[in-house]
Amino acid sequence: MATSPPVQRNPDRTRRRLLQAAIKLFAKQGFHAVSVDEIVDLAKVNKRMVYHYFGSKDALFEAALVEVYGRIESIEFHAVELGRSPTEKLARLLESYFKFLDEEPEFTRLLQWENLEKGRHLTKENHLLTKNPFFERFQAIVQAGIASGEFRAELDVAHLLIHFIGLCFIYHSNRFSLSQSLNLDLGNAEVKQQGLKQVLALVFEGIARR
Repeated sequence: MATSPPVQRNPDRTRRRLLQAAIKLFAKQGFHAVSVDEIVDLAKVNKRMVYHYFGSKDALFEAALVEVYGRIESIEFHAVELGRSPTEKLARLLESYFKFLDEEPEFTRLLQWENLEKGRHLTKENHLLTKNPFFERFQAIVQAGIASGEFRAELDVAHLLIHFIGLCFIYHSNRFSLSQSLNLDLGNAEVKQQGLKQVLALVFEGIARR
């Protein structure tokens, strides 16, 4: 009598399914409104796998944050290598932020939920969302632009990166309230392209050496 082959376990796939289910649910409902049971039901795995791979619901939420944050970090590094001059590198970065936020709404939602939690999962001890790796690259590009005479010498690089992120982020974080109050559909591709065009003009007219 033939016997069925044993079921092959795939730990990486199980962990990935849990993480993707958690990202989807946490982004939609926030940390407190999601139960571990809901996550395992969506992932279709045994409940004990949550504690085996992550240890707790809090740790699973932290892993979800790290996952979506890693997505944006990878496009940041890629984007700045597409330009030749410092100005082109930073222009590609702004364009990539607009594109990424449009394609990855879970990133925006998860960060909004975590900010409502006052960043309690992002303590200084765990350094989950450090910007240091990319900030060093960003700083080098700005310094190169200053040295070449493209940018003003007195720029505060940390605040400049905040401005880059904020100018792009608000089109997605405040999409619905701004669309309603301004009678402007921020979900429309043409409207977002107009916004990006003005962001580019504002930024580079503002940081250009006079």
